[in-house]
Amino acid sequence: MEARPHAAADERLAPPGGALLWLHVDNNVKNPEALVESIRKATPGCAVVVLSNVPHDDEGLAVLEAGAAGYTGALAVAAVLRNIEAVIANGGLWVGPDLLQRLLVALGRHAGRSARGAARLDRLSPRESEVARAVAAGATNKEIARKLAITERTVKAHLSQVFAILKVRDRLQLAIYLNGLPKEAQSRILH
Repeated sequence: MEARPHAAADERLAPPGGALLWLHVDNNVKNPEALVESIRKATPGCAVVVLSNVPHDDEGLAVLEAGAAGYTGALAVAAVLRNIEAVIANGGLWVGPDLLQRLLVALGRHAGRSARGAARLDRLSPRESEVARAVAAGATNKEIARKLAITERTVKAHLSQVFAILKVRDRLQLAIYLNGLPKEAQSRILH
């Protein structure tokens, strides 16, 4: 794992394609999404993780839209950074829990608009289907448990089954899968 200051956004200093670049942005960086775009343009195969001194959802959404593969606080501990690296190496996207919830709620606005999503639920049990629909609408495990009068542990068990049956990795993929977002909308959310 290698860290570079934001000056590494200079395409001459960018890592080769297939690499992971950790882009630290501080208060002096006014437009981190432009840095992400320039790195992605200079090295299309390079994944960029933005480490922000003062992380907030709007900045996170902006850099993800610009093509970042991850967004977290600059003070993240080494174990979290290793997890981020592993998730991205396996084709995933890394966002914090608050930002993930915001993305799920945004995707949930599309809930019920997809016949494709409804057809895909026929492989699930009725309870798994209820849990999957609630996740696609942006509900948390606690909200789902309360609504369905089950424990959070049971919600997690149902979600594990849903992920395996539908072959999705996480809540965000499930929401995209079930909400049937058009390809162009998916590319704005996940790069």
